[in-house]
Amino acid sequence: MGKSILEGNPAAPARQVDAPSSTRGRQHNLEALIACVRLMRPHQWTKNLACFAGLFFGAKALDVIAVLQSVIGFTAFCFASSFVYVINDITDHEKDRAHPIKKQRPLPSGKIGIHGALCTASLCLFAALIASSAANNSVMSLTAVYILLNIGYSLSLRNVVVLDVMLISFGFIMRILVGTESIHVIASAWILLCAFFLSLFLGFGKRRAELSRWSDISTQSRTLLSEYSVAMLDRFCNIFATLSIASYALFTVTSRPDRSLLITCPPVVFGLLRYLYLIEIRDAGESPDIVLLRDKPLQAAIIVWGGLSFLVLYMGLRLELL
Repeated sequence: MGKSILEGNPAAPARQVDAPSSTRGRQHNLEALIACVRLMRPHQWTKNLACFAGLFFGAKALDVIAVLQSVIGFTAFCFASSFVYVINDITDHEKDRAHPIKKQRPLPSGKIGIHGALCTASLCLFAALIASSAANNSVMSLTAVYILLNIGYSLSLRNVVVLDVMLISFGFIMRILVGTESIHVIASAWILLCAFFLSLFLGFGKRRAELSRWSDISTQSRTLLSEYSVAMLDRFCNIFATLSIASYALFTVTSRPDRSLLITCPPVVFGLLRYLYLIEIRDAGESPDIVLLRDKPLQAAIIVWGGLSFLVLYMGLRLELL
C-alpha cells in the first residue's frame, strides 16, 4: 500500500510541468496575434474615413441604409489598405532594420516571420474582396484597382521621383469614389481635386519630415529620398497647400446654389497653415495620423469645420451670397 502511494506521487510533478508549457503556448499565440494586428496597421485606417465624404457631403449621414452601405465600403478599404501595408513591409523589412523607428515593426523586429506575414496578407486580401463584393461591382472594381496599383507601387513604381507620392494620392481618390459608389451618388469634381491636392500636400510633407529628421538613416532606408531636397519639398508643400485651399473654396461655391458652405473655408485655411507650421518649424508630418491625434489646434479646426458643415448640410443654416 505504501509503495503504491510512493509510486503515485511522481505523477503530480509531471502535471505541474505541463501547466507552464501550455501557458507559454497561449502567450506565444497571443503575441503572434498582436504582431499580425500591428502588421495590418489599424491606426492608419483613419485615412479610410475619406470613404464617408460622399455620405457626409451628399447629405445622407442620417440615412441608416446609406450609412450601412458606406460602412461596407469603408471595411473593404480597411482590409485592402492593410493588405498593401503588409506587402510593403514584406518588401522593405531588410531596409527597415536600419531605421530607428521602423525597425520596431513586427517583421524587421522578428516578432513575425515572412510566412506569417504572407498569411496575414492573404487573409486581408480575401476579406477586402468579400466586403467589396458585398457592396456592388463598382466598389469591387475600385478596390481591385487600388490593390493592383499598390502592388505596382511596392514592386517598382515607388522608385520614381514624384510619382511615388502621386500614386499614394490616387489612393485617396479611390477612397472617395468607393464611398460615393457605395451609396450611388455622384462625386464632385472639385472635392476630388481637393482630396488629390491635399494628399499630395500630406505626402510631400511626409517626405520632408523623413528627409530633415533622419537624413543619413532615411536615405539608407528609402533611397529615393536622396533625390529630394528640403527646399524643393517646401515648394511642393506650398504649391499643394494653395491648390487644396483653392479647390475646396471652389467646391463650396459650386456645390450649392446658396453657397453657404463658404463659411467652412476659414477652419480649412487655418488647418492647412497649421500643418505647414508643424512641418517646417517642428519637423512633424512623418506620420500625419499621429499629428492629427496629438495636435490640439488642428483637432479644433477639424471640429469647427465639421460643425459648420453639419449646420449647413443638415440643420438648414443659410447665407445670402451672390
